[in-house]
Amino acid sequence: MIWGRVLDVFWRRRLDADLESQLAYHVDALEAEFLAKGLTPDEASAAARKAIGGLMQVKEAYRDQLSIPLLDTIWQDLRYAWRVLRRHRGFSAAALLILAIGIASSTIIFSFLDAVLLKPLPYAYGERIVRILERRPDGAVSWFSTPAYLDWRTNNTVFEQIAAQQQGLVTLTGAQDTVALQVARVTADYFKVFGISPALGRTFAEGEDTPGKEHVVVLSHAIWRTQFGGDAGIVGSTIQLDNEPYTVIGVLPAGSAFDRGGAAFDRGGAQLWQPMAFRPLNMTWDYRPINAAFARLAPGVSLEQARAQMDAIGQRIATEYPNSNKGWGVAVDRYTDVIVGPRLRTSLLALAATVFGLLLICCSNLASLVLVRAVSRKTEIAVRAALGASRRRLLQQLLVEHAMLTAAGSALGIGLAYIGIAGLMRWLPPGVLPSEASVRLDIRVVAFALGISATTGILFGLIPALSGGFPNLARAMDRRGATPSAARLLDALVIGEVAVAFVLLCGSALLIRSLVGLMNVDTGFVTTNVITMRLPVPGFPPGSRYASPEEFKAYLRAIQASVDALPGVQHSAITTGLPLTDCCLFALSMQVADRPLSDRANRGGGFFKIVTPSYFASLGLTLGRGRFLDERDRGDSAPVIVVNDRLATRYFPGADPIGQHILLPGVIPGKMARGPDISWEIVGVVANEKIGALNEEATDVVYASYEQSPAYFANLVVRASVEPGGLEKAIRRALFDLNKSQAVLDVRTLAQLKSASVASSRVQTGLMSTFSTVAVVLAAVGMYGVLAYSVALRRREIGIRAALGASSSRILRTILGRGLFVTLIGLTIGIVCAMALAPLLAAVLYNVPTRDPYSMTLVATILLLVALLASAIPARRAASIDPAVVLRAD
Repeated sequence: MIWGRVLDVFWRRRLDADLESQLAYHVDALEAEFLAKGLTPDEASAAARKAIGGLMQVKEAYRDQLSIPLLDTIWQDLRYAWRVLRRHRGFSAAALLILAIGIASSTIIFSFLDAVLLKPLPYAYGERIVRILERRPDGAVSWFSTPAYLDWRTNNTVFEQIAAQQQGLVTLTGAQDTVALQVARVTADYFKVFGISPALGRTFAEGEDTPGKEHVVVLSHAIWRTQFGGDAGIVGSTIQLDNEPYTVIGVLPAGSAFDRGGAAFDRGGAQLWQPMAFRPLNMTWDYRPINAAFARLAPGVSLEQARAQMDAIGQRIATEYPNSNKGWGVAVDRYTDVIVGPRLRTSLLALAATVFGLLLICCSNLASLVLVRAVSRKTEIAVRAALGASRRRLLQQLLVEHAMLTAAGSALGIGLAYIGIAGLMRWLPPGVLPSEASVRLDIRVVAFALGISATTGILFGLIPALSGGFPNLARAMDRRGATPSAARLLDALVIGEVAVAFVLLCGSALLIRSLVGLMNVDTGFVTTNVITMRLPVPGFPPGSRYASPEEFKAYLRAIQASVDALPGVQHSAITTGLPLTDCCLFALSMQVADRPLSDRANRGGGFFKIVTPSYFASLGLTLGRGRFLDERDRGDSAPVIVVNDRLATRYFPGADPIGQHILLPGVIPGKMARGPDISWEIVGVVANEKIGALNEEATDVVYASYEQSPAYFANLVVRASVEPGGLEKAIRRALFDLNKSQAVLDVRTLAQLKSASVASSRVQTGLMSTFSTVAVVLAAVGMYGVLAYSVALRRREIGIRAALGASSSRILRTILGRGLFVTLIGLTIGIVCAMALAPLLAAVLYNVPTRDPYSMTLVATILLLVALLASAIPARRAASIDPAVVLRAD
C-alpha cells in the first residue's frame, strides 16, 4: 500500500485518471438521483456538483489522502527546479563548472594525501615496523656493517623480527637475452617483518640465509609475468642468475608495495629477492655495505624504548670497536616517517593548501553567483510569498534547486577527479611517491567528495533563502531600490579571492624560480650528447666471477676499445658511479698526511669515485689546476688521485694542493672490506661534480683510477658527436659481441639524469602553478561578475549622472577605480598572508628567499592587470548607458 502511494507521487497521470473516473462515477450517481426527483438535466447536474462541493477541491483532498505530501511537494520542487535551471542556462553552467573544479581539485589532492599521509601502511602491524641505520658522529644516517647487524640481532629484546637488506643487480640468463634485474639480498625473516605472504609457493625459511643454502629466489609478480609468462608451474624450477642455478620458491602477490615498478623507498625497488648469506669476508666493521635493516616492534614496546635499547647497544659497540665506530650510534625510525620524508610531506601539504585556497575561491564565486541570483529573483519569491507560500515551503524550494545543482556538479567533479587521478599517476615519474601509496578513487575519497558536495549544497542553498527568500512585496516591485548590503558582501568576497589568489601565485612563483635555479645550477659537467648505462658485474660480491683484478681491468679496457671504435663516439669512460645518481660510490674516509691523526671512524666524509682516465673528458669536467688522471697511472706506479675543488678548498685553504698527500684506505677487489691506508698524491683539481641531486651542496670527492684501485662496479659514459640516443643499439651490439652475458641497464642521457633529478620539484611546481592559474582565472571571473552586477544595480543612478553632465570617461574611471580599489585591498591582505606563510615552503625551495620581493612584485602586477581587464567590460558598459532610455523606462 505504501509503495503504491510513493509511486503515485511520480506517476501523477495515473492518480489523476483514477480521481477523474471516481469523480465522474459519483457525479453521474448524484445526477441520476436528482433526475429521479423530477429535476431537469441541467438542474440535476448543477445540484450534483454543488453536493460534491467543487471538483478541484475534492481532487486536492483526494490527492492528499492518496499520496505522501512531503514527497509530493519535493517532486513538485524538483520539476520546478529543473525548469528554472534550464531557463537560466548561463547561471547553471557557471555554477556547475565552478562546483566541478572545486570538487575535482580537492578530491584529487585528498586522494594523494589519503594514500601517502593518512592511510596505514599496507602491511600487517605496519605501525610497528621501523627502519634501522647507523648514525654518524655528525648526526647523518649511514649504511652499516655485517658485524653491527649481527650484534643488533643478537642483543636486542625490543624487536619481534629483524632483517637486513642489501641492494644490488643480478643478470638473468637463459633462452632469452641477458637481462639485468634489481635484486634485494635479505636475511630469512625479511618477509615476516612486513607480513607478506606469497601468491605462489613460499618465502625464505629459517637457515636459508646461510652459506650453501642460499641458492633460492623469490620473484615479484611483475617479473613473473614479464620474464616467465605467468607460468603457474614456476615454483620448483631452476633459473640462471649470474650464470648460477637458483631454485624459484615463491612469487609475491600482485598489487602489493613489492610489485609497483621499483619506486620503493629504502627497499630498493627490488624485482627479485635472494637470501643474504654472511661469510667470513663480510665480517669487517669498517666496511658498511648493508643499506637498511627493518624490524617489527615487539607487542607493548614503544618506539622510545626501542631507541633507548639500540642507543645502549650502539654505545657499547663504539666503545669496543673505536677504530670503526667511535662516536657512532644507531638510528631507529618509524617506517611510516621514513617513506614520507620531510620534503614529500611539505610538498603534499603545500599542494593541499593550494587546493584549499582554490576551493575558497570556488566557494566565493558560488556565493557571488547565488547572491546575484537571489537579488534577481526577489520579485518572484516575494510574489510567491504574497500568494501564500510559507517560509518553510520557500526554503525547501530553494534548497531543492541547489541540491539538484550540487548533485550534478558533484557527479561531474567526481568524474573529473577519476580522470585526473589516473592521468597524474601515469604522468608522475617513478620514485616520486612511495610504493606503499596506492592512489585511487576509493570509498574514502568518494566519501570526502560527497561530504564537500553536501556541505556546498546546503551552504549555498541557504544563502538565497536567508538573504532574499522573504522580501517585502512593495520593495521587491520597486526596481529603483538597490541592495548596498549585498554589494558590500560581494566586494568582500572579491577581496578575499584576490588575497587568496595572491598567496597562491606567490607560492607558484617561488617554486618556479626554484625549479629554474635548479635546472640552471652548475653541475660541473656538460650534459649535451652524453649517454650513460649501467653494466652489472656478475657475482656476489660483485666481480667474484673474475679470476683476478687484472682480468677485470683487461675486460674494462676491451669495453672502452670496442665502444671508442664506433662511429660518432668521441670519448667513452667507465666509473663506479654516474653523476646525479649517488649510486655505487665508496664513502670517503680520508686523512691529510703530515697532520695530526684523527680517529678513522670520524674522518671527513664524501665520496671515493673510481674512474677510467677518460672520464673527465667524457663529462667535460673543467680542470682547475694540475692534470687529469692518464695512462701513466698504472697499477705499478705511485698512487695518485684527482680531487674536486670543494675538497681542495676545505683541506688546503690558501695553499696549493698539487703534490699534497692524503691517507685513504684502498678498496680490496672482490671482498667486502677496505684495506689499510694508502698515501695518495694529489695531481689535479677539477670542478665540483654534482654527485647526488641538483639541490645538494658540493661535497668532497676523490677520483682514483681503475688501474690503481680496481672495484667491481661499472657504469659506461659515452660522449658522442651525434644525437646520443641513436648510438644505443650500436653500443649494445658492441658489448654483446664482446661478452654475450653482459647485461645493460638503465640507459639514459645525462640530460635525462638531470631532468630526473628535479622530477619531484617539476611535478609540484606544475601542479601548484596549474591550480594557481585556475584560481586567478576564477578570481577574474568573480570580479567581472560582481562589477557587472554592480553596473546593473546602478543603471538608473548612472543614467541620472550622465543626464546631469557626467562624461563617459568619468563614469569609466569610476567603475575601473572601484575594481582597482577592491583589488588593492585584496593585494594588501594577500601580501600580509604571503609574508606569514612563505617560510613554510623553505624545505622545498632551492636558493630562493621565501619572502622574495621580486616574486611578490611580479604577482601583484599580474593581478592588477587581471583586475583591470576584468573591470574593463563592465566599465565600458556603464559608460555607454543612454540616460534617455533609463529615464524613459523609469
